Amino acid sequence: MNFSDFEQFFYREPFVESITTGGNFQYITDEEVRGAEAFIHRNGVNGLDTYLSQRLNVWKEHPLDIAVVGSSGVGKSTFINCFRGLEAEDNGSADVGIVETTNEPRAYEHPDFPNLKIWDLPGVGTPNYPRSCYLEKIQFERYDFFFILCRTRFTENDLWLASEVKTKNKRFLFIRTNIDSDLHNEYEDHPSTYNEDEVLQHIRNNCLEHIRPIDSTAEVFLISGHLKNRLRFDFGKLTETLVRDYPSLKRESMILSMSVTCKEILIAKVAALHRRIWIIASASAAVAVVPVPFLSLGFDATLVMSEVEFYKKQLGLDQDALLKLSQVYQIPMQRIEKELNEIFPLQHLNSLRKFAFDFAKKQAIRAAPGEFARYVPYVGTAIVSTLSFGVCYGVLYKILIRMEQASLKIIDVVIDVSNRMIQEEQQRQALI
Repeated sequence: MNFSDFEQFFYREPFVESITTGGNFQYITDEEVRGAEAFIHRNGVNGLDTYLSQRLNVWKEHPLDIAVVGSSGVGKSTFINCFRGLEAEDNGSADVGIVETTNEPRAYEHPDFPNLKIWDLPGVGTPNYPRSCYLEKIQFERYDFFFILCRTRFTENDLWLASEVKTKNKRFLFIRTNIDSDLHNEYEDHPSTYNEDEVLQHIRNNCLEHIRPIDSTAEVFLISGHLKNRLRFDFGKLTETLVRDYPSLKRESMILSMSVTCKEILIAKVAALHRRIWIIASASAAVAVVPVPFLSLGFDATLVMSEVEFYKKQLGLDQDALLKLSQVYQIPMQRIEKELNEIFPLQHLNSLRKFAFDFAKKQAIRAAPGEFARYVPYVGTAIVSTLSFGVCYGVLYKILIRMEQASLKIIDVVIDVSNRMIQEEQQRQALI
């Protein structure tokens, strides 16, 4: 895509639908409307922009605690590192070893979102952690969610823990690890009859035979655990289920505290980021009602520019995230930059604040006052600046959708590279 096409998208095309959600966004809720209107009733419009802006960071205030449990050697540390976007040799990674390295509960913060902690817990039934006092010793109530891991089949202790978690109305997921090793061994042993789908289904059925007596609706998620394989097998489905089943009061915090590891998380993030747009646009409209000398455009440019930088980080388009992808999947940065440039030209992506500001100025000049009236959430309240609301809404929406397309493109590149790496490895093995 050349720059004229890019400009067509931003300056001449009407609002476009999200690729991942099809435009099926959840807009402002009745509760949010009531909260803002109550503020206006008590305080007038003055200060509403501050009230709304503070809501943007509420998600950071929720502690998120996920427990990872399993016997020695099942790959807990490897999984924890993968979930946090780290490899074994990265700073802050969980210790990976062939012997048990977990003697007491230990928390690992997400490197970018410290409110999210993944806890490596000792397995059930060890001398120091018998069933009789296990829940008390691990401080069971601390955790929002449990991942129960196994390497071959789930043990009686795993099933006991799942039953206890369910009894206490908390959520858990069964995870079968080291799937890549199992497939490799199966290919080595039966190269002429090897069928990956059949092998995976056999492993899944074997696991379900053991866990369905505990929970008739339980699923098992087959994963590798290694960072380079997180787009393979059930890792995407696992994260999608985690987000769906996470305690509702913390769900948005969970979505915004995860790295973009797959399309499923990207979908959830884009929807969550879109819900923030009304907050910023409403805050901008509230500012526009009160004369402020700095705001010649009639909207809060600082807030808008900060938000587009937030999108860039959330959708994995910042330089650190792209460099990590390049290293893990051995993709030259030149290729990543070339693919990005076709969707969101690097001259704009690397100067995002300036681009957002310039785009907003053009939107303000072109927009008609009534054009965005249908998007304004507070009909009948003191917020009447539909032009200010519309400028912010249009700028943030179009930049978000364009970044969504760019992030999808990078995920597709990674999937392509990952599949080719697998095929090359199988070809090498066939020649041995």
